[in-house]
Amino acid sequence: MADDDIMIEDDAIALEDTDDSVQADIGVSSIIPFIQERYQKAEDYRYQDEERWIRAYRNYRGLYGPDVQFTEAEKSRVFVKVTKTKTLAAYGQIVDVLFANNRFPLSIDPTELPEGVVADVHFDPQEPEQLREQEDLTSPYGFRGDGRDLPAGATAKTLTEKLGPLEQKLDSVQDKLKEGPGQTPTAIEFSPAMVAAKKMQKKIHDQLDESGASKSLRSSSFEMALFGTGVMKGPFAEDKEYPNWNDEGEYDPLFKTIPKVSHVSVWNFYPDPDANNMDEAQYIIERHKMSRSQLRNLKKRPYFRSQVIDEAISYGENYTKKYWEDDLADYAPEHGVDRFEVLEYWGMVDVEMLQEQDIEIPKELQDFDELQANVWVCNNKLIRMVLNPFKPSRFHT
Repeated sequence: MADDDIMIEDDAIALEDTDDSVQADIGVSSIIPFIQERYQKAEDYRYQDEERWIRAYRNYRGLYGPDVQFTEAEKSRVFVKVTKTKTLAAYGQIVDVLFANNRFPLSIDPTELPEGVVADVHFDPQEPEQLREQEDLTSPYGFRGDGRDLPAGATAKTLTEKLGPLEQKLDSVQDKLKEGPGQTPTAIEFSPAMVAAKKMQKKIHDQLDESGASKSLRSSSFEMALFGTGVMKGPFAEDKEYPNWNDEGEYDPLFKTIPKVSHVSVWNFYPDPDANNMDEAQYIIERHKMSRSQLRNLKKRPYFRSQVIDEAISYGENYTKKYWEDDLADYAPEHGVDRFEVLEYWGMVDVEMLQEQDIEIPKELQDFDELQANVWVCNNKLIRMVLNPFKPSRFHT
């Protein structure tokens, strides 16, 4: 795989596109009520949290709620924004810690016992004659427990093959290389495992910068300080357009698949209400508010059903405002919202239910009682349905 490629599961089990979803999706139609039921349950159970978030937002913005009444004698209605001062102070401290090095807070280091690449190698251009003689006297066969056991199929090139990114650079001194740290002051030591880890870290940081991960993390950190919860999701494969003009002056954009990391507002996040933590969660649902252009852009992402998306758009906008949305707009009610409501479901689904919906389960997964699936629903249409291609299948906090 090339360095700039993003691995996408070509053999993922996904629902195919169709011209007529009314007839083609009859077998999978029960998935939609299943998701709607879980979404409604999660929404009902988080009502108290929503009330707490609204109070926090009003205190931050300096707005009195409808439960605050003033008498005629009370002429002053000044709101002391203590919450805003405390929130911004906490947010500033969090950001200072996360972005202390002016980069996304993620680092990669090799494990204590790396596999597939040696931890350290060295060679000594001025190796003392005495050490060389001692090595010549050492038995080439070793002894049991000396830690020099060779794996099955090992050859003379085994050490070189484990040098990773340093293989070509150290090719000229291959015959002098020895595994392990240097034993003399003049020994030159290399750490292939560390070099490989830092190359991976550099690549990941470049991809995170492409997707604007730092901005998303700052947004999540702010909501964490204000509401007590911050949510990020990703990475997911997405095609990004790069402006480019050819030699003739014609616009010829470049498209590159990059990992996408985004911030999810707590207002649109609906986790499993029966779970004590995310490790126990059976599902999570994200509620999207999309325009026609945003909905059409989903066609560029893997496994979205283009023709079904067009069919869902033809039914018209279906977005329904929640009671808390006017509060977030500082009491500026909007009566008509020309947007689509899209539900994104990540969670466990019984294998029996999938089989009833005519979903072909691979042989290696048929022994499982349940599998994790990703389902997108808009206007009662399945615009994406695919078994979770990520391994292991679990949620992270």
